[in-house]
Amino acid sequence: MEAVYVLAVSAALFGIGALGAIVHRSATRKLISLEIMFNAELLLFLTLSTIYAPLNGPILAIFIIALTGSEVGVIVPIIVLLYRKLGTVDVTRLGEGEEK
Repeated sequence: MEAVYVLAVSAALFGIGALGAIVHRSATRKLISLEIMFNAELLLFLTLSTIYAPLNGPILAIFIIALTGSEVGVIVPIIVLLYRKLGTVDVTRLGEGEEK
């Protein structure tokens, strides 16, 4: 399989994730969209590493997976606190300061 097709899939995934992060109002859906974007970047980096530096690809993949895991570990408790405070995970209500 040529790398051009994999790079096109990576670009499509990144575009879908970016569109989802812009369009959705729910914090959990925004998180899922960001995860799609991270996976698109991981696919891009692994594809490019197989072309230019075959030994550095797995190291970079492990680093990106660890970064994504730490991101989820920080953002999920923030979403839980948002739900406890506002009663919803709608991020557009953050600036209003409404309580339940």
